[in-house]
Amino acid sequence: MARTHLGTRIRENRKSKNLSQKDLASLAGISASYLNLIEHNRRSIAGKTLIALAKGLGIDAQTLSEGMDTSLIDRVKRSGLKMRGFAIETDRSAEFAARFPGFARLIARLQDQVDQQEQQLTALADQMHHDPFFAEAMHLMLSNITTIRSTAEILANETDVPIDVAKRFMDNLRDEANRLSTTVSDVLDHFEPNSDTQSLSQGTSAFEALLEQNNHFLADLENRTTTADAIVQNTDGEASDLEKLRASINSYIDMAHRLPIDPFMAQAKQVGYDPLVLAQMLNTDISSICFRLAHMPTAPDVPKFGLLQCDGSGAVLYRKQLSTFNLPRFGGACALWPVYRCMSQTGQPVSAFLDMPTGERFYTFSISYPVAPPQIGMPAQNESIMLFTANYDLLANANFAALPQLAVGLQCTVCPRPNCTARRDAYLLGKS
Repeated sequence: MARTHLGTRIRENRKSKNLSQKDLASLAGISASYLNLIEHNRRSIAGKTLIALAKGLGIDAQTLSEGMDTSLIDRVKRSGLKMRGFAIETDRSAEFAARFPGFARLIARLQDQVDQQEQQLTALADQMHHDPFFAEAMHLMLSNITTIRSTAEILANETDVPIDVAKRFMDNLRDEANRLSTTVSDVLDHFEPNSDTQSLSQGTSAFEALLEQNNHFLADLENRTTTADAIVQNTDGEASDLEKLRASINSYIDMAHRLPIDPFMAQAKQVGYDPLVLAQMLNTDISSICFRLAHMPTAPDVPKFGLLQCDGSGAVLYRKQLSTFNLPRFGGACALWPVYRCMSQTGQPVSAFLDMPTGERFYTFSISYPVAPPQIGMPAQNESIMLFTANYDLLANANFAALPQLAVGLQCTVCPRPNCTARRDAYLLGKS
């Protein structure tokens, strides 16, 4: 994890708690002069020192480090680069994220929304160019317009048209106008986002927000001290969106009841958090094991897992991010990630190390699985899931040395690898 401006974040947290350098240094067991160097980013911090400082500030080390989320910095910087005509200090993005992590996350979220809208517009433009329905509709509209114009010209230029003929022309004008109106309405209905799509997006976001607020572990649901109805009643939104939220919460409740957290964590630690062994031991499917591993309480000796679930088209169904591993909401991720490769090997688990351009390394476990019974003459309906963690030192896997090490990125626009054969877009940050 990058710690370029971690000292700045330590200083801001210390000031917010009204602690002097001497007080915090005493709590962390270091000298005030050494803390001064750290806060001015002149000294790097070893793990024990970071933990001691975090403890002195009354926060955990992970929270203290989150301000240095490299993907967050990249998103903030990319937001500034896209604002042409403004003198934005993009070279100080890391410092800004360290000093004002809340504002940085807000900017990053807004940039994510801009990216989402751009992707939707691109998809719509692509649909307009290649959609056979749209092409046929345009042909019908042009035909209607041509007929209306020709008929109108005849009526306007011919002064001696018999009344019965003029009536037929007027009837034709009315009929063609009605056809044109119907075709335009059909086109608008075809391209307008439907309520189901809107509800899914908003409902999923509401559930993700709920998980993020609780560090991806809903203790009240785990302990059965609350219900989906109680949570939904305290959430604002449209009825359809709330039903989506209720469905997501009930899925979480089902996972928590089938795999109770305390015995699960004990068994997971015993087998080194191996999804395959856990699935066999608990007689359940691997995807449920992966979801359970990604939703455990935070502890120093428990690996922190992220999760990405996709359907057969690569569209994201669910994601749980880590601080230095940004996941897409609507496509655009690195095509080299194993979650996509395993689509061609249903049921075959794939393990690999992912080496990021910024130096982070993640252990990944990916597998594709069927989600519908096979049908003759129909393609298989599969989903794939990728579990990943940077805490692979807590896993028990004797084959780590044999695993492939893949040089990948988060997405092309923030990946500086110049010779990647999978590149689809230019490296935007290289233009600063």
